[in-house]
Amino acid sequence: MHKNTQQHITRAIELAKLGHGLAEPNPMVGCVIVNDAGEIVGEGYHEKFGEAHAEVNALKMAGDRAKGATAFVTLEPCNHEGKTPPCALALIDAGISKVVIGSIDPHQLSTGGVNSLKNAGIDVEVLDDEACNRLLAPFTKRVLTGLPWVICKWAQTIDGSTITPEGESPWISCEESVNRVQEERGCIDGILVGASTVIKDNPKLTVRGKVQRRMPIRIVLDPSLRSPINANVFNDDAKTILVHDSSSDSSDYSCETIAVELADGSFDLSALLSTLSKSYDITNLIVEGGAETIKHFLDASLVDELWVFKSQAKTDCTEYFNMNDVIEQLDTECILERPSGVDTEFRYLING
Repeated sequence: MHKNTQQHITRAIELAKLGHGLAEPNPMVGCVIVNDAGEIVGEGYHEKFGEAHAEVNALKMAGDRAKGATAFVTLEPCNHEGKTPPCALALIDAGISKVVIGSIDPHQLSTGGVNSLKNAGIDVEVLDDEACNRLLAPFTKRVLTGLPWVICKWAQTIDGSTITPEGESPWISCEESVNRVQEERGCIDGILVGASTVIKDNPKLTVRGKVQRRMPIRIVLDPSLRSPINANVFNDDAKTILVHDSSSDSSDYSCETIAVELADGSFDLSALLSTLSKSYDITNLIVEGGAETIKHFLDASLVDELWVFKSQAKTDCTEYFNMNDVIEQLDTECILERPSGVDTEFRYLING
């Protein structure tokens, strides 16, 4: 193993994340090229879907200095020609002597890069790196299951309520948390809410502020079509999909609709997620509420990650799901805890 392997792979991961919101539905990938003297001579990442991959961008920066160098890449170089030529061939043609790979590509169409490199006489080391696997997780899930990566996001009081204390601002989160959510929305493919959230909060579910990388599709679950036809979520600022019971008439709504037969009074959420993935190229989906909608996804074991913003406020209201209890009942791993203004942001991976 190269003495600075972890350092270079960590840098490649940092580069890969720069493509979040632009690379999808492709995976985020980063590449670092290091010469025999240990100097970084090339860096690159997959900047946008349909454009050059990370290895090609790094090789372009390295030029002739790539010959005899080592390439550190977060994902197995692709071995097929799609929108761009195969990256394995580009590394071979550039004279790279060794390739260190963070994760093997789960996609059958792209895999085989390791064998191509080895057959060309290039030394290959596969790390199966945990951080690289985590970076790849949304892409991997979609490839293997046909379902998007599902993130449940909510704001809550310190005692677990998603309802604000009486007489206070209707928003639980502070301004910094709201702005952070806006930034994250601009990298996500879809935002899903239930009808109760549309009726109570009348959200726009758009990305505001500085220019976003993408405007996520808005998805409203409304079996009996209770949502007002003039609600903000149905404006022209972004695409909206209204999901309803097939027995309901959605002709009054101007947005796209999906009619679904209910099973025992509920949507088949797994089938819905499959449709969103296949028909709308959704890799990352945020479920923003309300609490009951979030609970439906959790009960169906369809959630991969939680984003929780905790304020310091308390409420005496007893008519709510205690979200602290919800988290405690799940098998989770806290992967992030950081201040967000006067709030605290937590992120959890759900195991299994």
